[in-house]
Amino acid sequence: MRRMAQFLVLLLLARVCFAQSQAGSADQQNQTTPHENKGLIPLDQPYAISTAPHFAVLVQFPKADSIRRIALGDSNYFLAEADKDDPHYAIVKQIQNSGEKGKPPIETNMLVYMASGRVINIMLQAGKLGETAYSIDYPVPHAQPDTQPAPPPPAVSPEVLEKASRERARKELSDKMLDEVRDHPKKEGQAVAGGLSLHFYRVERIDEWALVSFDVENTSAGVIDLEGPRINLVTTADNGKDRKKNIPAKVEPVQISESFVSVNQLRPGARAVCLVTFKPPIHDRDQQVVLSVLNRAMADRPATFRIE
Repeated sequence: MRRMAQFLVLLLLARVCFAQSQAGSADQQNQTTPHENKGLIPLDQPYAISTAPHFAVLVQFPKADSIRRIALGDSNYFLAEADKDDPHYAIVKQIQNSGEKGKPPIETNMLVYMASGRVINIMLQAGKLGETAYSIDYPVPHAQPDTQPAPPPPAVSPEVLEKASRERARKELSDKMLDEVRDHPKKEGQAVAGGLSLHFYRVERIDEWALVSFDVENTSAGVIDLEGPRINLVTTADNGKDRKKNIPAKVEPVQISESFVSVNQLRPGARAVCLVTFKPPIHDRDQQVVLSVLNRAMADRPATFRIE
C-alpha cells in the first residue's frame, strides 16, 4: 500500500509540472511583440511618423517605384536615406533628443522624391515611439513598362529623307575637296595681293550649290589677320561710251551658306585651307562671279579670282 501511495504522488507531481510547462509556453507565445504580429503598419494621408533616439524606422514604398532623393526640413535632429540595395525602402533615424522638458517635441517634414514623379510629404514627430515599420501605397502608372509595347517611331517624310541624303552627299564632297587642298598644295598662286597668295583648286556643283576649294598663303614678313572669304557678282561696263565716262564696276555680294577657314591668323609662309559653299546667281555675260580674300590690314587690296 505504501508503494502504491508513493506512485500516486509521483504521478500527480508529473501532471502538475507538465501543466506548468504548457502554461509557460502559452505565456511566451502571448508575449510576441505587436510588430511581429502586425508587420508593416499602413500609413494614410496626412503621413506622420513618430521617432525616438536609438531606433530606426523603416518606410516601405511600392515596389514598382523607387526613391531618387530625400530632403529633410531639419537635418540636425533627423537622418533619412534610401536603402542602397533596394531603393523602395527608406530608413529614418532621430539623432538627437526631442528638446528640453516642458517644450513641444521637435517636428519636421521629410520630402521623398520618387522615380515615378511623385513627391511624398511625411511629418516626423520626435518623442514617443509608436511603431518601427510603415508602408505607403499608391498606384504607379508605369509599374510594368516591359509589358507595354513601345510606340512606333514617327514616320519620316520622303522630303526629309531626300534632304538628309543631299546634306550627307554635300558634306562628303566638301571633306574630299578639303583633303585634296591639304594633301596636294600648289606652288604658284593665281592671285597675289596685300601680302597674300590665293591658290585656287576647283569648283564643284551639287544640286543648286557650288563648292569652291582654295588656300591662302602669307607671302609677307609679318603676321596677317584674314578677313572671311567673299563671293561677289561684278558687273563691268562693256561699251566704249561707258569707258569714256570711267564708270566703276558694280559689285554685289553673293550670300555664302557655309565657309570653312582652317586658321584666321597666318604667320609668314603659313597657309590657310579654305572652302566656301554658295548658290550661284543667275548672271549675264557682262557679269562675273569673283572670289576674294582680304588682309585685314590691307582691305583695299584683296586677292581676287574669277570663278565664272
